[in-house]
Amino acid sequence: MDVERFCLKFPAYPSQVDTAAFIPIFHEWIRVKRIPGALIDVADYRHVPEGPGIMLISHEINYAMEHGGGQFGLSAQRKLGGGATHKERIVDLAKRLALVGSLLETDDRLEGQLRLEGEQFTYVANDRLRLPNTDDGFASLKPDLEAAALCLYNGAPVSVSRVANDPRDRLSAVVETTGTVNLSSLI
Repeated sequence: MDVERFCLKFPAYPSQVDTAAFIPIFHEWIRVKRIPGALIDVADYRHVPEGPGIMLISHEINYAMEHGGGQFGLSAQRKLGGGATHKERIVDLAKRLALVGSLLETDDRLEGQLRLEGEQFTYVANDRLRLPNTDDGFASLKPDLEAAALCLYNGAPVSVSRVANDPRDRLSAVVETTGTVNLSSLI
């Protein structure tokens, strides 16, 4: 499968973190080049219900602390970047997202208020032509997600399930493994 545009999201707990706290953190990251990529700007979309929240915009990936789908979490939207295959691109984005998440979890300005669930992530296709929200679309996506998850979770058992949503929405799936997974172990 040749899908390049997609999103991944790690859920965050608790969901009561003041998202305004991410604005100065992301601005500092741009200034000191804290993560790989061409970091461009920070955008505040907190006014949009279930929207992108606070975004760190880069040339390759947009990162966001957001409430989309009714679940607070850290997401990344891949626009450009590594990996020759869809599976490799999923692994690459998950590792980049895990790096951002690990840095946020350990940032003193958040006072330990943020914990991201490394044992679960949501995949959302941003290419309705190549991955329509159908049973066939999910059937073609599932092997790549399973292979990527086996790589990320070092061969631990994984499950991949389709998110039941309106067929007009983007195809989404949840990938899970057992136990607790620290984000830093995914990097």
